[in-house]
Amino acid sequence: MSLPHALLGLINYRPATGYDLKVAFDNSIHFFWNATLPQIYRTLNDMESKGWLAATFEHQEGKPSRKIYRVMPAGLEEFKRWLVAPTESPEARHPMLVKTFFGNQMTQVLFKEVLVQWRDYHVKLLKTYEERVVPVIDRYAELTGAVDDARYWTFALDFGRRHAQMNIEWCEATLKALSRVRAGGRTSETKNSAHIARKETSRVKKDRLPSKTVPKGRKA
Repeated sequence: MSLPHALLGLINYRPATGYDLKVAFDNSIHFFWNATLPQIYRTLNDMESKGWLAATFEHQEGKPSRKIYRVMPAGLEEFKRWLVAPTESPEARHPMLVKTFFGNQMTQVLFKEVLVQWRDYHVKLLKTYEERVVPVIDRYAELTGAVDDARYWTFALDFGRRHAQMNIEWCEATLKALSRVRAGGRTSETKNSAHIARKETSRVKKDRLPSKTVPKGRKA
């Protein structure tokens, strides 16, 4: 997703200023695509130059005028085109998995702390979804009149919930696996596998030993 398309979608609900859009981002799209206020303002100016948006100024007594953006036909056409275009593949960048990959390079205690921090972050995120995002969906649907759209916002929220829950479960499972690691640094399953491998190696060596030749005429 590109920032211009996210902005087109939000402004299509109702005309908005750059600050209004930042607030909308922080309460919705922020959870899966973030943008700073300067980024939003730069992108709005670029979209206006392309003819995707038009702006009007609203005078405020004793305050700077508000620049309110609305979607133009060219912008709506671009937004609709993007919606049905093939979805871009996300970049495979996951710092937590890189740390996990090299987890044996730190002490087990420190690695467990990393896992606990990651788990606790997603526990708080789940709580935020329930306490902050759900009420915002209801309020914004009423504010914009986009009651039917709100159903799709809850679909996106459900993805966020499931993703957070998956991270929590993965952390718990990894912590549990680490708790089974013995002082030798290997789990019982690993030790059993090593024992079987040693027995097999010993058997192969015995099979390769030359057998004693019994001279003719003598009993073995």
